Amino acid sequence: MKKFKILVLILCFCQVLSAQTSVIKDVYKIISEKGEAKILIPKKEVKDLNLLAKTISLDYPKNDSWLGYVNQKQYNKFLLLNIKHSLYIEDNSTKALTMATTMAQMSSWDRYPTYRVYDSLMRSFALNYPNICKLDTIGFSVNNRLILALRISSNPYSDIDKPKFCYSSTMHGDELTGYVLLLRLADWLLSNYSSNQRVMDIINNTQIFINPLANPDGTYGFNNNNVSYATRYNANFVDLNRNFPSLTSGSNADGESLQKETLAFMSYADSNEFSISANLHGGAEVLNYPYDSYKSSSVSHSDENWFINVCTGFINSIPSSAPSSFFRDITHSGYTNGGNWYMIDGSRQDYHTYFKYGREITFEVSSQKSLSTTELNNYWNYLNLGLIAFIENCQKGLQGYVRDSATNEPLRAKIWVENHDSFHSEVYSKASSGYYYRPILDGNYSITYSANGYFPKTIDNLSISSMTNQDVYLVKSGIGINDVGNANEGLLIYPNPAKDIISVRLNKSNLKDDKSYKIYNSLGICLLSDFVDNNIMNIDISNLNKGLYFIEIGNKVLKFIKD
Repeated sequence: MKKFKILVLILCFCQVLSAQTSVIKDVYKIISEKGEAKILIPKKEVKDLNLLAKTISLDYPKNDSWLGYVNQKQYNKFLLLNIKHSLYIEDNSTKALTMATTMAQMSSWDRYPTYRVYDSLMRSFALNYPNICKLDTIGFSVNNRLILALRISSNPYSDIDKPKFCYSSTMHGDELTGYVLLLRLADWLLSNYSSNQRVMDIINNTQIFINPLANPDGTYGFNNNNVSYATRYNANFVDLNRNFPSLTSGSNADGESLQKETLAFMSYADSNEFSISANLHGGAEVLNYPYDSYKSSSVSHSDENWFINVCTGFINSIPSSAPSSFFRDITHSGYTNGGNWYMIDGSRQDYHTYFKYGREITFEVSSQKSLSTTELNNYWNYLNLGLIAFIENCQKGLQGYVRDSATNEPLRAKIWVENHDSFHSEVYSKASSGYYYRPILDGNYSITYSANGYFPKTIDNLSISSMTNQDVYLVKSGIGINDVGNANEGLLIYPNPAKDIISVRLNKSNLKDDKSYKIYNSLGICLLSDFVDNNIMNIDISNLNKGLYFIEIGNKVLKFIKD
């Protein structure tokens, strides 16, 4: 009897092993055909959710299982975890994914555009509303499709001193709902500017950037004419929302090089310094606020109450006509801290919030990734009020100018909220104009303004209500940013900030055996290097993006600002 039980156990084990081997073969087959595959992992099999999220592109729960995406490299690593799983193939046979092959067919907003129609729509917005809309090229995809954004403001061809807001969608190419929502939102803003006071106020007081399609190669994975074979990853089978520099692991946290699309968005962020932004996804219905890389019990954003407040406002804007379960599939409140849900590295949300000193939220706008086109109008009706109101958060907080007290010249200054700010939650004024904007809840705060070479100034008990204006003039301390390093030993960099050329005066006796210089960005990436040949060097920085840089000469490091 005992031998019989052992035999039964062996047979059962062999059957399980055979079934899992069959699954593995099927997953590899799909990867070979599409570059990516979806797998279901029973929740009871997951012992370390964060380890799983660092191994594969973990997605959202499907009943009692987690949904995950894998490319070949990720799947190879996943198999080492020895976790039971199954292949997931979504049945889209009854789902309408109707395509618009002409611009006219987009008029009712119940279709997905072909890539050509999308391109034409974006161009038509700028052409039809030239006084308030400009078309930007953020960059190009791996397959050289355009990554486009609409710049909407009262003066779209100038960098005016107003808060900057950015909406972006579909960096996961198969998450399509936000794609059409943002196209429709742009159309609504532009077409109502001359007749709707609310729209006029939004556009006159905000610089709005709308990028409906961040991953065109994923969305049009099969061809430019349909989205039926859309993929999560880009053309290199990389998850773009794991590809940004990470708070915990630096660049390449996902083991992949920074992708063409990622670099384009990083450069665009460098040029624009968005104050508030949102990144639209699909597969769940929830608002996800920073940080993704940490649980809130470990690290929380200083403005967590601000994030919760704006999330609550969005949820409360959903009309009663929406299903009672709408935005309730993850949390009862409709929002969650990212890391408390599950931790990931390399998200764009964390990059914009930590590295670029902004405030970005991830909007999961539909439980279905590829929403049936028959539902697109319903989702606009459910979400348009929230999408509009979220932009209006740019009209609340603190703004003003920071200037030199003697010359009235603009200053690049840090704006720090005492007993509140930490972990990169401060903001900075623009070097070109001194303008700054700080989103924050109404209340009384002590604000410190500081700039290199100037005495800091603190304004105590500043009352902030709605949008409060506060200009500040700083007094020179006699030691400037030009003196970083050691000016007494002959090191000097000028002008600073600089636009196209910086000059460096140095004492070559300090260089010893090192006869070269290197220029790094704030992430520590070397962008320029050459040999030192004179006591005064003129260095062309015209190809660098605006921002803070460091130049290393011998054993000395100086910093400068590209304006």
